[in-house]
Amino acid sequence: MKSKEVLLETAEVLESALDRIDRLKVLSQKEKETVKRRIGNAASNFRKVAEEAEKENEELAEFFFKKAKEFKLNSTDKRIEEMGKRKYIKLAGRIELYSLSAEYDFKPEKIKELKKEYRKYLFGMTSFFVLTGVYLNQFLAITALILAIPIILSMLSLQRRGYLGLLLAYSAIPIPVIVGAMALSYGMRSLNDPAKIAKIAQNLSKSTAFAKGYLIVLILLAAVELYLVLSSSVGLYRHRHAFL
Repeated sequence: MKSKEVLLETAEVLESALDRIDRLKVLSQKEKETVKRRIGNAASNFRKVAEEAEKENEELAEFFFKKAKEFKLNSTDKRIEEMGKRKYIKLAGRIELYSLSAEYDFKPEKIKELKKEYRKYLFGMTSFFVLTGVYLNQFLAITALILAIPIILSMLSLQRRGYLGLLLAYSAIPIPVIVGAMALSYGMRSLNDPAKIAKIAQNLSKSTAFAKGYLIVLILLAAVELYLVLSSSVGLYRHRHAFL
């Protein structure tokens, strides 16, 4: 597989850059250690991906190789002074991120795992919107409308493995969790209170049996929403390196 060869060459280029980093004078010892750690990790990650690669993606492998060569060429005092230390150190961090995300492009199983978490997030947020409608709370309905745009944007970006999507997802998750917990607590307390059931039935202009059914649906929906949203938040964090 050509991709494996290119990934191994990428690791070799990065490893050969480590000696250059040691000889740099424009970086402090602490800065050199930071860059060496990131590049050392990247080289190790690329070697691991090369060993475990199951999918051919020569174009992407060549991209990583090009970035590794670019980093090595920039690992001189003169080039670092021209581009700035901050940009050079940031480039090292970027290459490390590339190496961490690479397995999602060469191992189909990793993408399957990621898509599973994405679907949980998708269904969890869908459940949130349904829950706010069932909960019959005007304030929560308005809150859901406000969150609709960032949630939709996060879904689109997550599907493309964009880091912005991950940030938007984590900024949106707390409200659905709070709403789910509130609805679950309200439903369980009300279901055990005959007076509350009677009041709900009156407000809905329905029978007490209907009110009980409503509360059971609310409890189940809240529980499902909480599970999906919390589970997806853990899963997305576990696969956070897939996003760039």
